[in-house]
Amino acid sequence: MLLAQSPNGPFSDTSSINTIIGILLIVFTVALLIPGVLATAGKLPGNGVIGLRVPEVRKHESTWRQAHRVTGPFWVLAAVAFAIGAAFAFIAYGWMWILVAVAVIAALVSISVGGNFGARAAALVDAARDASDSDSSDEPAVDLGALRKAAGKADEQQ
Repeated sequence: MLLAQSPNGPFSDTSSINTIIGILLIVFTVALLIPGVLATAGKLPGNGVIGLRVPEVRKHESTWRQAHRVTGPFWVLAAVAFAIGAAFAFIAYGWMWILVAVAVIAALVSISVGGNFGARAAALVDAARDASDSDSSDEPAVDLGALRKAAGKADEQQ
């Protein structure tokens, strides 16, 4: 029989590997859920440990905040996937390990997509900031000295 159960039910066959993997996935859940919620709320402080590691993100605090607001929901989704994987890991036997693997793969894909979207958002925010900085420079668009000189020459010719 392919899915044979012990006389005491499916929970009596759990081994220490179930517990280890379940606890590990819970740690991953907490490690992604807390920063994910903070990032989504725009409250994740700038640091060198947790967060996106692209040069654009580190230039300005507003870029950091915007990029992590994009990435945060994906981290929360990954935390939910890890939590589902942890729930199955504690009771998994036989084919149920496929559910744990699918949950872990879904979490990793969510982290990857979130990082990609966050990096793109950072690049867009940085490009918009650079464009607005070049438009609002303190230097006038017209060289007044050259204009006065040209006006003076025009007056002399009359």
